Amino acid sequence: MSSLSPERWQILSPYLDKGLELTDEERAAWLAALRSENPALVEELEVLLREHCIVREEGFLESSDSLSRPGVGLSGQTLGVYSLLTQVGQGGMGSVWLAERNDGRFERKVAVKFLNLALMGKSGEKRFRREGSILGRLTHPHIAELFDSGVTSTGQPYLVLEYVEGEHIDRYCDRKELDVKTRIRLFLDVLSAVAHAHSNLVVHRDLKPSNVLVRNDGQVKLLDFGIAKLTADEEGTADNPLLTLEGVRPLTPECAAPEQLQGGVITTSTDVYALGVLLYVLLTGRHPVRATSECPAELVKAVIEKEPMRPSDAVIQAQAQPETTYENAARRATTPDKLSRLLRGDLDTIIAKAMKKSPADRYASATAMADDLRRYLRNQPIHARPDSFAYRAAKFVRRNSAAVALTTLAMIAIAGGVLGTLIQTRTARTQRDLALQQLLRRQAVSDFNEFLLSDAAPTGKPFTVNELLRRAEKILAQPHAASDSNRVELLVSIGDQYSTQDDDVEARRVLERAYKLSRVLPEPARRAEASCVLAGSLARDGDLARAEALFQEGMHELSSGPQYDLERILCLRRGSEVAQERGEAREGIARMESAQEALNRSPFYSDVQELRVSMELAEAYRMAGKNQQAASKFEQVFQLLVALGREETQSAVAIFNDWALALDRLGRPLEAQRLYLRAI
Repeated sequence: MSSLSPERWQILSPYLDKGLELTDEERAAWLAALRSENPALVEELEVLLREHCIVREEGFLESSDSLSRPGVGLSGQTLGVYSLLTQVGQGGMGSVWLAERNDGRFERKVAVKFLNLALMGKSGEKRFRREGSILGRLTHPHIAELFDSGVTSTGQPYLVLEYVEGEHIDRYCDRKELDVKTRIRLFLDVLSAVAHAHSNLVVHRDLKPSNVLVRNDGQVKLLDFGIAKLTADEEGTADNPLLTLEGVRPLTPECAAPEQLQGGVITTSTDVYALGVLLYVLLTGRHPVRATSECPAELVKAVIEKEPMRPSDAVIQAQAQPETTYENAARRATTPDKLSRLLRGDLDTIIAKAMKKSPADRYASATAMADDLRRYLRNQPIHARPDSFAYRAAKFVRRNSAAVALTTLAMIAIAGGVLGTLIQTRTARTQRDLALQQLLRRQAVSDFNEFLLSDAAPTGKPFTVNELLRRAEKILAQPHAASDSNRVELLVSIGDQYSTQDDDVEARRVLERAYKLSRVLPEPARRAEASCVLAGSLARDGDLARAEALFQEGMHELSSGPQYDLERILCLRRGSEVAQERGEAREGIARMESAQEALNRSPFYSDVQELRVSMELAEAYRMAGKNQQAASKFEQVFQLLVALGREETQSAVAIFNDWALALDRLGRPLEAQRLYLRAI
C-alpha cells in the first residue's frame, strides 16, 4: 500500500482503532456493513488491518495475538524489573499493559506502553529511544511520570509510565456535579501541565478528556505525552529528532486544531486550540463540533470550516429530549438558563479565543489562557475582551480573603399595601452606644412611618403600595426629613419593596441612590447594607459581575463583632441570591447555611429572622436539586409559620408550592398533591 497523506490518515485512523478492538467475527460484520456506505474506505482499511496482522506475526508486537487480546500471551512476562500483569488498553497506535516491579526494592504499579513499530517508519527505534530521554525531562505533578523506556528483544519499543487510577476529567466532573468555577480550577491544573511541557519545547498534539485523568483525591494527571513532538525543529535532524511518527499524525479529529487536519505546522498554539475544546466540553457538556453524522470526514470538515456555537447558547439549545438539557445543567449544580448566563460574556470569549481557526489569533500560550481564567475567577477584567471603562468598572471587586463577616439590614416590609416598620439596626462599639443608637433609629423610623401613613396621606383617598413608596421617597428627599444614616436605611427599604412589587427599574434607581449616599457615611453597617441590597437587585437584573463585586464590598465593610450580626445575615442572604443567579448553586447554599449559623449564635436572634433565613435556605436547596434537604427545611418553615400565626399568608402559599415541587421530585406525588391543593 502506498504511503497515506496526513489528511487521509485522519479519516482512516479512527476506523482502524475501532476495527482492532473487535473480534474477527465482529470485524467481518462491521466491515460488511461499512462497505455498503463507503467501499473505497473499506478497501483501504482492509489493507491496513492486514498489514497490522503481518507486523504482529513477524514479532514487532511480541508475536501472535498476545497484544490484541487482554490477559493472553504477555501476562506474567517480564521487562527488566517489571512483570506484565494484564492489558488495559489497545488501539491502532499500540497497547498498554499494567505491570509491577519484581525486584523487591519497593512496590509500584506502572503502565507499560508498547508502540506499533509498523507505524513508526524508518529509524523508528532510534527515534523512540530519543523520545524516551526527552519525555523523561517532563517532571510535573500533573503529568504522568516516565520511569523508563526500552526495546524488547524482538525490536518492540516500550515506555514505562506512572500508572494512574483515575477517571476521565469530564466524567469525574459530571459524577461529582462540580459547578463551573470548580471545573475551571481543575482545568487550571491541566493548563499548568501543558505549560510545563511547552517550556520544554514539547507539544502534546492529542489533548482530549480521555487523556486527562482525575484520581480519587482530585489530582489531575495528563497522559500520552508519548506521541508528542519537539517544537525546536519542524523538519528534525539527527541531533534533534522530532517527537512524532513518520507519516502519522496521532490525534482525535474532533479535538484537533485545523492546522493538524490540514497537515500544517504544529506549534504550541495547536495545543491551545485543543485546550479550548476541552474547556468547552467541561463547561457545557457538549462538543463544539456538531457534524451531521459520525463520519470522520465530516468531522474534519466541520473543524476546518464551521464556527462553533457559543458555549452559552449550546447549553440551552433545543434538544429532541429537552430533559437532557436540564440533566446536563444539574451536573453543573445549576439550571440551563443560569448556566447560560454564567457562560455568557467572559467564558464565551476565553473559549472562542482559544479556538480561533488561525493559530496567530489564539492565546499565545497555555499560561496566557490560564491567566485569563484566573482573572475571571477573581472577577477581574480578562485580557481577551476589548478594554473599556464600563467593562472594567463592572468587573471591579474588592477582595479580602480574611473577611468572613457579611452585612445585614433591618428593613421596612410592606404588608397588605402599607409600609411596615421592620427596619432595625444594631451597630455600636460599646453596649451603651449600641442601645442608644437603636433607640434613636427606632424613634426616627417610627416617626417617619406615622407621618407617612397618616399626616402625609390626603383624607379619604386610598394609596396603592407604589404610590406610598413614591411618596416616601419624595419626603426623604427633603433636607430635614431624616438624618443621612436614616435616609440611607429607609431608601434601601423602599428600593427593596419596589423589588417585592416586581418593579426592578424603580428598585435599582432607588437602591443606586442609597448606595451613592452611603459612601460618605462613617457607619460600616449602612455602607454594607446599601451595597448588599443593591447587589441582590443587580443580580436579578442580570448584572452579575457588579452584583458579586458589591456583595464582596459589603462583606469587607464589616468586622466580626456581634454588633454587625444582622448586617452579616442580610448580606449572606443577598450573597446567596447573587451566587444562584451566577449559576453557583453550591456557593449559594454555603452562604445561606452561614447565615443560618450566624443567626443561631447571635444575641439578636428572633423568630421573624429565623423564618426569613429558613425560607431562603429551603429554596436554595430546592434550586440546587437537593430535594431531600429542601423538603425537610420546608417542613420546619411551615411549623414556624404556624407558631407565628402566619399559615394563611402569601408566604405560606409560596412555601406550599415549593415544598410540593421538592416532594414531587422525590417521588412522593400524593404528598405533593395535597400541598398543591392547599396552595390553591
